[in-house]
Amino acid sequence: MLHTPVEIGRRPKGAQTEQPQGAQTEDVVDSEAALEFMKEATKVATGTELEDIGERLEAKSRLFQEILAEERLATLDEADLKRLMAAIFTLRRKAGRLLRANGIEAIREELQELLYGTGPVTERFERFASNLEGLEKAMIVSLASEALHFTDPRRYWLWTYWIWNPKIGTGALPLVIQQEVDLEADSDGATYAKVGAAVARVNAAGHAVGYSRSGRGLFGTDVFLACVYAVYMFTVFRVKLSQEFNRILPELPELVQRVLGVRGLSARGPGEAHG
Repeated sequence: MLHTPVEIGRRPKGAQTEQPQGAQTEDVVDSEAALEFMKEATKVATGTELEDIGERLEAKSRLFQEILAEERLATLDEADLKRLMAAIFTLRRKAGRLLRANGIEAIREELQELLYGTGPVTERFERFASNLEGLEKAMIVSLASEALHFTDPRRYWLWTYWIWNPKIGTGALPLVIQQEVDLEADSDGATYAKVGAAVARVNAAGHAVGYSRSGRGLFGTDVFLACVYAVYMFTVFRVKLSQEFNRILPELPELVQRVLGVRGLSARGPGEAHG
């Protein structure tokens, strides 16, 4: 059941308990809420439109795999970095800031360790988020998770602050999981792991029930979570903003494309995404 914006906008601090080992999917996923969000999304977006976004995510993955291939990473240049960041929501015009603060050599080194290091992903993620400077933490987190996810989507998942914002306890993910599931952690690496555990359950349920079938594998759940975020944002805007302002909001398919960084990216192959 969908709740009011006040009810769904924030997870009360201290309300969560540690997710038990071996928890069942129904103990993690709020399937009723998930289905209701997707029902609302499909009132304003067709299945074909959402499947197209899933295909664009595959094209985005090919772009990342091309640029961030291990054998090519040592020669990553500023133009490559700008192409990557153009396909990440909130980072399109931030490559210059990142380069000025760190330099291309340091960025190459951190990406190499993040993507191809031998340590646990939690440690690699934490190092990346701690070592790079010049951007807000949410942006560094997005860069790390998008690099991992779109370079190796079978192993790694997406975590951005529109999925889960640990500072204020909001995002798409807590809207479709049970209240008792704990997403809070004491480091970015540990948070990435907790988000991944929850996303894995949402993905399994979504492909079984149907709400994650707009894309293959985790890409379908990316589309689903972006739809949840869009439906929530539209709900909030309708309540809080004027009718005139609501008229300038993008349609749901466009907003989903934007938050996933595939607006203007052809489903047929790599290209320049734009916001």
